[in-house]
Amino acid sequence: MEAHKRVFINTLSQYIKAIITTCLSLYTVRLVLSALGQSDYGIYSLVAGTIALLGFIINALVITTQRHLSFSQGQKDLHVQRKYFSNSLLIHLVIGTLLPLFLILFQDYLCSIFFNIPDTRREATAEVYFLMLGILFLTFLSAPFKAALISHENIVYMSIVEILDGVFKLALAIILLELQTDKLITYTVILLFIYLFEFLAYSCFAMTKYEECRPLKIIADYDKKIVAELANFTKWTTYGMGAVVLRTQGLSILLNRFFGTLINAAYGIALQMYGAVSFVSTSVINAMNPILMKSEGANDHDRMLRIAEKECKYVVAMMATLFIPLIVELDSLLNIWLKDVPDYSAFLCRCLLICFLVDQCTYGLNSANQAMGNIKKYTILMYTPKIAYLGIAYILLKMGCSIDVIMYTFIAIEAIVALMRIPFLHNSANLNMTQFTFHVFGKIIPLIIFMSCLSLALHQLKYPLSFFVNLVVAAILGLLFIWFFVFTHEERQILKHIIIKK
Repeated sequence: MEAHKRVFINTLSQYIKAIITTCLSLYTVRLVLSALGQSDYGIYSLVAGTIALLGFIINALVITTQRHLSFSQGQKDLHVQRKYFSNSLLIHLVIGTLLPLFLILFQDYLCSIFFNIPDTRREATAEVYFLMLGILFLTFLSAPFKAALISHENIVYMSIVEILDGVFKLALAIILLELQTDKLITYTVILLFIYLFEFLAYSCFAMTKYEECRPLKIIADYDKKIVAELANFTKWTTYGMGAVVLRTQGLSILLNRFFGTLINAAYGIALQMYGAVSFVSTSVINAMNPILMKSEGANDHDRMLRIAEKECKYVVAMMATLFIPLIVELDSLLNIWLKDVPDYSAFLCRCLLICFLVDQCTYGLNSANQAMGNIKKYTILMYTPKIAYLGIAYILLKMGCSIDVIMYTFIAIEAIVALMRIPFLHNSANLNMTQFTFHVFGKIIPLIIFMSCLSLALHQLKYPLSFFVNLVVAAILGLLFIWFFVFTHEERQILKHIIIKK
């Protein structure tokens, strides 16, 4: 299948999956919040966020594995692919075992002293913490198999598994409403079994379908040089992913220390909303990154940069059609979505969505840098400001600044980092800055202005379920704008050919 056809089919499958899982996720959060209550939901968000502070290593390992598998596929070398997968799996197994064991040492301190938890819920918090470590272990084991699926561009199967995951979590939330046990602990126990299902679904399929994932050759393929190469790449990817997670989840801890668990409930809602709609970016990136990596592996550097440029444009164009109407209509959506909306939920949701939109404007250049493999300098320059934000936020909170100031600072730092990528890739990869600015910003800025004016105009119309109609109308008109003004003539012709043929 031709590359542009694979991108279209994979992106479409991700969007279908995303529409289903987003609806399931939003309703599931409503039920879970209702079943647990704001305080217990805040406790769950706090514990899960704290575990995620180190779980970012998983994402770093997935990126590392997928990059090297895709790169070696571009070189058409099955033996190298198998070596990379086997050694990656060994790394996942070792770290996935040692890290939870290490985190157990801090269980009593975190749950009894560090967290601002009511005395009556400290024992339950400790049990949730232990169960979350089990989820962390299963996620580590799933990661290399998921990376193999992405590198082979088998996004359709991943979409099916993720839909089933959403269905199981909704079923869990419905069951939770009827149970008379400690609902916080019960919720986490059943969640552990859902993650076990994910691991089995990814691993069994990959081991059956892809020769490089066969388990019998893993020990024989151990190679110190490849382990060192993967470890070096992972080290800097971990630094980058860690900076993002430390900033996002570390802010949750800061808010807890200064404002208590109720603000954690609002922040948890914002993160759920952010996660639910981030499919727009993930669907395009998962579809395009393997081709981008393979192009660099085949020494087609110019094609790699063109794909990175298109990735930036496509991601932001699709995000703008969803995020901008959503930001405008957020109050109405939250009031219908949740029975009891925690204070600051709408504001925090808007800030996180804006930050994500800003970051994705140049995120394709991050993929380009990963494809080239020289990530040390890039990672230090682009991700250190994200870590520094936590220190700045702490100082501002100690000075008595409001949450508004904290979040506006968040957005400002994100914008600076996004713009820094352009001159960096110009120097390291011969990126044509003028061409990139014209092809990306020249297309998406008019779209953002159009969507903002359109959404605000529709928002003035008040009638039953107006917010839902406004979201649909804005999305349809936004897609038409993308078709006629964002896509090039060549891109429209390719898409027409695929639609007619399929």
